[in-house]
Formats: sequence, C-alpha cells, structure tokens
Amino acid sequence: MAVPVDNVIRFPEGARGATTELDRSQTLAKARDFMAQKLGEALGSLLPRIEENFLARGDASTGRVQRELYYRTRDVIHEKAQHLQSGLSTAWLTLCEKKFELGEQARAAHVSKVPVELQLLDLDAMEQDLAVKAIASRLRSGCDEELFAAGHRLAALCGQTESLWLIEDLIAQALNQTFIETGVVGAAQIELLHAMESHAVDAFGPTIQELNAFLVGRGVLPTLRRSYSPSAASKKPSSDTENVPEAADIFSLLQKLVVPPLANGGAAPVGLPMPASLAGGAAPPGMSLPGGASGQMTVAMEQVMASLNALQGAVLPPATTDAALTSSVLRDFRTSDTGQSLDYLQAVTVDIIATLFDFIFDDTSVADPIKALVGRLQIPVLKVAMLDRTFFSSKAHPARRLLDGISRAAVRCGPGAGHDDPLYARIAEIVERLQNEFIKDTSLFDLLCVELDAFLEGQETAADDRAVQAVPLVAEQEQHELAALAADQVLTSWLAMPLPAAVTDLLNHEWRKLLIRHHLSGDDVAWGVAMSTVGELVASVQPQPDAQSRKRLATRLPTLVRRICEGLDKLQVTDDRRLALTDQLFTLHAAVLRGAAPAASARPILPAAEAVAAQISSERIDCGETQLDRIFLSPGSAPPRSEQSDHAQSLVAGLQRGDWLEFANPESGPVRYRLSWISPQRGILLLTNPQSPRAMSVSPDALALKIERGEATILAVEPIFDRAVNRALATLQAA
Repeated sequence: MAVPVDNVIRFPEGARGATTELDRSQTLAKARDFMAQKLGEALGSLLPRIEENFLARGDASTGRVQRELYYRTRDVIHEKAQHLQSGLSTAWLTLCEKKFELGEQARAAHVSKVPVELQLLDLDAMEQDLAVKAIASRLRSGCDEELFAAGHRLAALCGQTESLWLIEDLIAQALNQTFIETGVVGAAQIELLHAMESHAVDAFGPTIQELNAFLVGRGVLPTLRRSYSPSAASKKPSSDTENVPEAADIFSLLQKLVVPPLANGGAAPVGLPMPASLAGGAAPPGMSLPGGASGQMTVAMEQVMASLNALQGAVLPPATTDAALTSSVLRDFRTSDTGQSLDYLQAVTVDIIATLFDFIFDDTSVADPIKALVGRLQIPVLKVAMLDRTFFSSKAHPARRLLDGISRAAVRCGPGAGHDDPLYARIAEIVERLQNEFIKDTSLFDLLCVELDAFLEGQETAADDRAVQAVPLVAEQEQHELAALAADQVLTSWLAMPLPAAVTDLLNHEWRKLLIRHHLSGDDVAWGVAMSTVGELVASVQPQPDAQSRKRLATRLPTLVRRICEGLDKLQVTDDRRLALTDQLFTLHAAVLRGAAPAASARPILPAAEAVAAQISSERIDCGETQLDRIFLSPGSAPPRSEQSDHAQSLVAGLQRGDWLEFANPESGPVRYRLSWISPQRGILLLTNPQSPRAMSVSPDALALKIERGEATILAVEPIFDRAVNRALATLQAA
C-alpha cells in the first residue's frame, strides 16, 4: 500500500454529497475573494516604498536615459496607485476563475509551459517572463511551507488529490497582468517587476499566512503538515550560483551547445561550434556532467576568480586587424589546472562564453579592429557570467548594456575603422579600464556605460547640428518637387493634345516654371490666372470655322498676349527667347484669323517602348559648413515594379530616425550614414555621419533602387551579444 508523502485528507467518493460540495464551493469562493482583498491591501502598502525607491534611484543615477526611466516609473506609481491596487485584486480573481474552469486540465496547462521544441526567443519578452518567474521563485524560497499548506488546502476544496495551485505563480502573473492592463508596459514594467521581486516575501508572505489562517478557521485541513523536506535539488544553490533564477531559460538552452552527449544515449548536435575540449564527446577533466561524478575535487569560486583575475591582468598583445580573432584565451583557461577542476555549471559557463565569442568573431557586420577590442573582454565577461548568470537573459544587466553601447559605436565605425578613429580610441579606453580595474563589482560597467553614452550622445548632437543646417535646404527642395508635380499634373492633359510646336514649347518650359513659382508662393489667384491663360492659349490656336468666331478671337487676343508677356516678365525671360516666342505665336494667330489651320505637332500612337533602366542623379550643394549630397531619380525616371523593388520599398518605408545605412563608394570604400530626419510630405531622408561634415538627402524611390541594386544596405542595429545568442539558438534549432 502506497504511503502518501503528506497528510492531506482524501475525500471518499461516497462522502461527496450535495451539501459538502456546496460548502466547499462557497468556502473556495470566499477564500478567493479574501485573498484578492488582502493582495490589494498588501500592494497598496508596498507602493509608497517602491515609489520612494525609484525616486532615490533617479536622484542617484548619472545616465540621462536611466534617470528619466526611474522618474517616469515613479510618476506612474504615484498617479496610478489606486488603479494598481484594485487591478491586482481583479487580476487575481480572473486568474482564479480560469483555474476553476480548467479543473483537471490545469495539469496539462502547467506541463505545457515546457517547450517541446526549441524556438528562437524574443529577448524582450524573455526578460519580462524571467522577471515574472523571479517573483514566483522568490516567494517559493521565502514562503515554502506556507505556500505548500495553502496550495493543498485550496486543492482539497477543489476535490483534487494533489495541489495544482501554484499560488506564487498566480500572484506573479496577477502582478504582471495588472501592470499591462494599467498601461505600465515596456521598460517601466520590467523595472517594477524587478522591484516587486525584492519586496515579494515581505509584502505578500503575510498575505499567504492570512489565507492559511482563513482556511484553517473554516476547518480546511486544520492539522495539515508537511511530512517530508524539500529535496536537495530544490534548495538554494551554492554561493557562486545563488543569483541564478530558477527559470534561466537562455542559459539552459545555450548549454545544449557545449554539453557533450551522455553515456546513456543521445548524440551531440552535428555542425555546432563545439569547443575542442568537448569535440571528442567526452567531458573534459574535472567537469562533472549531470548524473555523473567528477573524480576530482572542484575548486571554490574564490580560487576560480583569483585565476581569472591573474589571466585578466596578463599583458595581452595589441588589438590589431591582423590579430587572430578566436576565443583561445578561454579555451586555454579550460585546459589549465584550474579550468579542469571547475564544477559543472562553471565549466558550462566557460564553454558558453567561448562559443558566443566565436560567433562574435565570425560577425561580418563588425569591423575587425572593433572585434579585436571586444575580444579582449573575454575574461571580464566570463567573470560576470560566473558571478551572475542572469547576464545571459537580462538586457538590463550592466555588462550587457555596455556591450550594447559598444555595438552602437561599432555600427558608426564601419568596416574600415582604423586605430585613429575617435570611437575606436574610446572603446579601447573602456576595454583598458575593465582589464585593469574590474574585479567583481559590476558598478564599473555602469560607470563606463554612462561615459560611453555621453560620448555617443555628443557625437549625435554634432551630427544633428549639421542636419539642422541642411533641413531647410531639403525642405525647400521638397516644396519645389511638390510644386513641379502639381504643375506637371495640370499640364499633362493639355500637352497630350496635338498642339503647334511653339505652344508645346512655351507650356513645357516657361509656363511650367511660372506655375511652379505660383505654387511655391501659395498665390492661388495668380495660379488661377496662369491656368486660365493656358486654356485660352490652347483655344486660340484651334481652327475657327466662321467669321464670327474669328472676330471674337481677335477681341480676346490682346488680353491673352498681355498675360503671356506678364508671365515672361515675371520669369525674366531673355529678349531673344521672348522675341522668338512672340513671333511664333503671332504667326499662329495670324493664320487662325485668316481661316487657316495652324500646323500642329501631331502625336502619333506608338507601340509601348521597352522599359528604360531608371537613372539616379546627384548634385552637391553647400549649406554653411555642411556639404549636402542630394540623390534623386532623374526626372521622368521610374523603375519597373518587381518583387525585389516592392521589398526594397517596404524596407525604406520602415526606416526610423536613428537607423544606420551603408552606401557603396568605389573611390573611398563603403560609407555609413545615420538617418537624422524624414521630410513630412515627400519622405525625403536626410542622413548624417557624426564624424563627417557631409550630409546626404535621398528620395525614397532612389534609396529603394540603391538597395535593390546592392548599392545601399540598412545596417542591423541588434547588439553584438544579442546577435551571437540568436545565432547560437538558430544553430541549435537547425541541428
């Protein structure tokens, strides 16, 4: 006969009468409502402390972006305190209702949280998910006994034979749902979840105790006690891993890249960048695999850190483009005496970091000099990962933020970055300080993040200043293009008619310029007069069938000629051109008045011509201290539509201020520009480079054509480390 591991009272099937069911349902509903009220009260008591905490963090922060985030989050808490309090109660009730409705399906829902196959993960969503799970994990570690008792008492009320009530998960999910439904999302949501984690036990532990007291007072398993101790596997990890969240998903996934196959089956993924120490399928000396024992005594974290500090302080060769870009420093450490005596998690961490650096070194979008500098961070990054494995999943980690900043700088440098580049020099300075000063306090990463951000913001400010000089010129050109489009639109129907060559010539040149001028000035009256003159001019060169119509034309011609001359005066047409035009018009009108038909430049209907390759034009304009390179499609040029062109057009349409593009330049090599401004009407893009006095304006159609031809590329702005993680996960998924 099986002995239960606890003394939960089992309800005999025959004892479940209607009254018992009704009593249990009522008690369950009251417990749910009681907990909702208490959770709301607990959050209401906690929010003032959280608010003060964010205010203090904002005051102490030296980074503008981080400071604004803390202040903004504090303001949200202050303004929405009541909504957050009531929202938590509502979210708890909603989740409980779902729990009731699921019944026995809750087990399946719980199991479904484990992915059956590897998927590429959204790291932003992952960070939020980890923050929610961290709250539940903190409650489990601090309120284990109370959660066990409350869960089994609620399960008993539901008639379940075991507890599927993971109260800590419900509380964490209810908090997250409350923030979302209250409009607290994004970075503020993540910060609030982290703040809730640190106060979770103090705030909600007493609430769980009150729930147990409530249930005991109603006779629900009053003598319940736990008859076993948590297993060793569920206890808090040792000191060197105590910061690891229970659900460190990314670390768990990444270790599949480096853990060799076990003796009881399974094969190593094919084609993965396996470290040399694991290539033979056997664990390296001193590395204890799951289910096996090492044979050697593992070293303490203090000894590991001391060994890494010594390696970090060693004199490394200068970072040059000719240097071998490999993670050999980490591989060598793994084969050292200390490296062979690492425990399982330590060894896996070394191999994961080494593998990720292999991906970084293989990243063709980053200049080799920058990759060489990043390569000198292998030991500091490894130390960070060993001390705190949330580094793998949390973008807010100081080391991750510094790597992100270096990524942003690397985008500006371009593939031809040299050692004399100011950004290269700043990154080299950061790397040098980390190598010389970093021991285990990650606040140094915070400080260097602030300094790098300030440097990058200073460069962006200089680029924006150049953009400010060029914007009026681009806006003026945009207005001119709009005016030209408007003139062409109204003249198209007239020019499609068979007209004498002199009239076509006048409309195509002088009168088009006059219409553009009136459109730019916004003079609707003058525009109307010019358009009525076009109609009268076209009518004046049409055959007149009788003497009466010719007489009426003769009375109108002086006014028509006067208007045409006034238009030519406004354009300051040269005397020779004016004389030629007026002579030709006089000849045409004389013929019409004699009853003859003037010769018209007939437009025969021709078969459709083959598509002509679109042409891109450019010109350079000086605007103050800035030189503007204007790039546009040649007038009348339109590229044929294709799947490739549609894709390029969609890429251009998705560009936002701050995006970076690279343009091919046969003379100087690839050049990079940052999108600083997009004109509101025509969508002309103004591009600048913080390290160049030149700016570029490019029309959307011209840029799309350049992208289609491979002459321009939109650069990926995903941070170096994120790209390495995603490539690692993609490699693992494809294996």
